[in-house]
Amino acid sequence: MAEFMCLSWLLTYTSLICFCNCQGSTVSVINRLNQFQEDLLDNKYDLLRMEKRILDIIDVVKISLKAELKVEMWDQVREAMAEILQGESLQDIVKSQINTELRPLKQGYHQMKRQLHHVTRSLKDFQEETTVFHESVLKEAHVGNRENSSDVCVREKQRLRIELQKCDVYTANLKRDIERFIAFNKTNQSQVSQLKTNLAVRSSQTTKHVASTSRTPVLTTPVTTPRTPLPTTPVTTPRPQVEKSRILIAPLGSHTQHQFLQLNIHSNSPSVYQYLNMKKVSAVAYTAKTNKLLIGFDDPHRIVSSTLDTSYVTVLREGVQASGLAVDEARDIVFIATCKPQYSISRMSTQGKDFTTIIDLSKYGGIPRQITLDTRRKRIYGCSGGKLFIVTYDGQGLATLATGNNMFAVTLDQTAGVLYYNNVQKLMKMTVSNNVSTEVTTLTALPWNMILYRGTIYYGGYGSTIVGAVNVTYNTVAYTLQSIRMRRVYYLLLCLIP
Repeated sequence: MAEFMCLSWLLTYTSLICFCNCQGSTVSVINRLNQFQEDLLDNKYDLLRMEKRILDIIDVVKISLKAELKVEMWDQVREAMAEILQGESLQDIVKSQINTELRPLKQGYHQMKRQLHHVTRSLKDFQEETTVFHESVLKEAHVGNRENSSDVCVREKQRLRIELQKCDVYTANLKRDIERFIAFNKTNQSQVSQLKTNLAVRSSQTTKHVASTSRTPVLTTPVTTPRTPLPTTPVTTPRPQVEKSRILIAPLGSHTQHQFLQLNIHSNSPSVYQYLNMKKVSAVAYTAKTNKLLIGFDDPHRIVSSTLDTSYVTVLREGVQASGLAVDEARDIVFIATCKPQYSISRMSTQGKDFTTIIDLSKYGGIPRQITLDTRRKRIYGCSGGKLFIVTYDGQGLATLATGNNMFAVTLDQTAGVLYYNNVQKLMKMTVSNNVSTEVTTLTALPWNMILYRGTIYYGGYGSTIVGAVNVTYNTVAYTLQSIRMRRVYYLLLCLIP
């Protein structure tokens, strides 16, 4: 019994010893875990500091690499510019371009001054001769009176009166020519100053941006260029030489009757064309072979013809509302862009016979507007508001050449093979051989129709009653040729009468 009691005590002590040992091990493990956790936090902070240092090093490297790259790029650009310029500076090139563009203006200006000097000297010589002649005739008349030669005196006085009238007319013509040259001189000087300003702006912009170009500003003042050559010898006839070319101006679609106007191209002087007083005009064309005007109307829908300088009209076709007219005089054909009874292009003779529709454009989209002809290749070009199209005389091969917005006007330089048309207020040109379009300039108004005459495009305004012009052979600067005043008129139709 005593042995069992000792054994129980032994077991109790043993368990207590094991429990104490286990408890000590657990505390040690917990302490180690805490230490391990602290080490992990320290390592994490070290990693974060290391990451920050690496990011700072990367930023520094990026900045240095960018600086080196800029230096290398500038070196390459300088080398490329040196190869392109080949020893010439950019300022030298700009100055050369400026001198090239100013040279013809200076030559024209000096030529004009020489002609003006010559005219002044001729006028002075002529006045001196007139004075001498006047004195001699008066002397002869006085002598004749003293000798009682009354008949001779009367004849001499009459001859003197006629000669003096001729001298007055010639002097007036010379003064008018001098005034024109003075006006041309002022216009030329303003253009030269404007060109210098534009070239200076272009030069500064080119220096800042190697690949940039500057746009020439639009002139808004009328430009008048006299074309009549000055006489170098005394003229015996008092009748001045007047250029007959003119632009007939008709109000488009006005419900109020308006007298047609005409604009003399030579003098840029508008006047009333007294023979035509009409309303609701939709299209106008002129045929030089028959010396007649072709006029289309909205209400009633019809096409009429009228001989120049008369108010009498002949109805050629009823029930057709024309939105564009073009004449092939050699073949005696009138092509008509119609919007009623349908969108189409039709044809007839200049007498209104053999009317037929060559192509229906109802499904093409847009009302066909102005049309122009390539009489050599028998092609018709036209605008339909959003498209520039081409079709043959027999209505085949309809194709879209260009697209845009508010495309109403088109004209063709058949000699150069260049087609001019509008895209909103931009004047575009297309080479007909490859159908490549480029922008010429920005017009002063949205054009409704346009005509080409002697290298200048004249256009009538859409929503603006102006007649604008662009010299496409020289400076391609759009300017307002004339501002037309018509009551309740918002669109202008132009017709050239060469």
